[in-house]
Formats: sequence, C-alpha cells, structure tokens
Amino acid sequence: MMHSPLRYPGGKSDFLAVAAEIFQLSGFTGLHVVEPYAGSAAIALGLLDFGLTPSVLLLERDPLLFGFWHSVFCRPEELIARFQELPITLETWHSLQHYLKVSNPMSQDLVALGLAGLFFNRTNFSGILNAGPIGGKQQSSVYDISCRTNKDDIIVRILTLSTLASKVDVQFGDAIALMAKMANRSDCFFYLDPPYFKKGESLYRHFYRLGQHKELANTLSTVEFKWLLSYDDHHVIEFLYEAFNVRRCNFQYSARSYSKRDELLISNFELPNGSKRDLKTARRQRHRTAFFEKSTPHAR
Repeated sequence: MMHSPLRYPGGKSDFLAVAAEIFQLSGFTGLHVVEPYAGSAAIALGLLDFGLTPSVLLLERDPLLFGFWHSVFCRPEELIARFQELPITLETWHSLQHYLKVSNPMSQDLVALGLAGLFFNRTNFSGILNAGPIGGKQQSSVYDISCRTNKDDIIVRILTLSTLASKVDVQFGDAIALMAKMANRSDCFFYLDPPYFKKGESLYRHFYRLGQHKELANTLSTVEFKWLLSYDDHHVIEFLYEAFNVRRCNFQYSARSYSKRDELLISNFELPNGSKRDLKTARRQRHRTAFFEKSTPHAR
C-alpha cells in the first residue's frame, strides 16, 4: 500500500479500507475520483493504488499543500533534491515562515512552496502548518524538531507516488466552487473531508465558518455525482444532512492523540453493508498477475 508523505490533522489511519469497501460494494469501480479537500490525499490516492479508479483529481486550497502535491506529481526529482539538502532545524523553521503568508501560489516557485509545506507538516505539532515546532522554540523536549522527519522514508513515499503522475491532476482552488462547476457530472465520485466543524479553526489554515458548512450542504444537495462525506460527529452536521444517508463510525485518529472517536459518514447513495475485502491481498494478486503476463512470452 502506498503511504502519504504527509501527516495530517484528523487523519483516520483505518479509513481507507472502509472507503474502498464502500466504493466497490456500491458499484463505483471505474469512476473518476475527486478529492476537493486534498490534505494528505490518502483516500483518493489509495483508491487509485488499489486499481479501483482510472484517475484522480486533487484540489487543495492551502498554497503550501498545493505546492507540495504539484511538486510530487510534476517535479518530484527537484523536490527530492531540495529536501535532501534541507537542514531539519529550528533555524530552517524560522527561515521558511514567510511562505505561510503566501496567498497566491501561482506567483511563487511551487517547489519551494511545496518544500516549505512538507517541512512544516513534518516538523510542526500534529502536522498543523501554522502550529509551533515539535520540541518548542527552545527545543527543550526529549523530542526535537526532526523527530518526525525520516528523510529516506519520505523520499521513498514521494518517488512511489510520483509513478502515478499520469493519472493524477492537481489543482488549486475552492472546493465548493469546483463542486458547483462539476455538478452535472455523473462519471465522477467525490470523497469529501472538509475542515472539522468543532475544531477546524485550530487545525486548518483555511477553515469553515457556519455559513460555509451550510453552503457545502446546500451545494451537495444539488449535484448529480455520487459523493461520500466524512465529518466530525456534531448535531449541527446531522441537522444539515438530515435528508441524506448518515452513519456513525468509529475510527482510529492520528491527530493530537492516537484514539478512537466517532465520525459521521454521509452520502447521497445508500451506504452498503458487507464484509471487508482484503484489499491488500487483492492488490498483490493484481500485481502478481500483471507481472506474469509481462514475463510469459505470448504465442505467435
């Protein structure tokens, strides 16, 4: 299984298998997948890695994360070369702070922007881009700023993901605007993981106010494409989506603490009930079959 190079606030370590199961059992295999709140992009890229979708569109509103994903799929060698040379120190943390003020990534060197995004994600508390550094600014903790940055492992992850470049489109922009633009598409499946309702302001640089949460719900009520939405468990969200299918699930979280908490899964299609498939085994079998097909000479 491919792993995202990014740590991400609210990341659910066991959700990919659930999403893949829902995607398959609902008969969506073969649809193009759109993840308009890309973040770590783990779900869309996981579905692509499993061979369940032919292509993925990642949309990201945060300039640093957009720069990172653009670099992974368009300029991976340059990103890796710069990352290898980058000191993982408090001095570097201070020197890159100006990138947090960038609002228009198109006016910047996207690799430099993406490198800053990767650096802050790996060195800040819980992967939050505008948080403080691990170990504090005095670096007095037993865990220093570099403790979550295994360069060799991260580089392998970037290289592995870059092999999917021909199947991944990375764009910068607003998620709700993209959904409105693609509202009549029936050949796409959207997985949405918007900013948390309760703690969004403390976790994300681009969070939603109540009005934007309402706008998202209103937009999703008008689209033709199938969508799956994950939200933190809150009665306001249940109210906004009372006309849709809502299921409460318990996931392993990796933000702030490793704990299990409830989250709402919401969809505009009936969520299936079924036993989980061993997707890792299925993926290995596909790769094994493809290998032997390539290795066995065809009869002429």
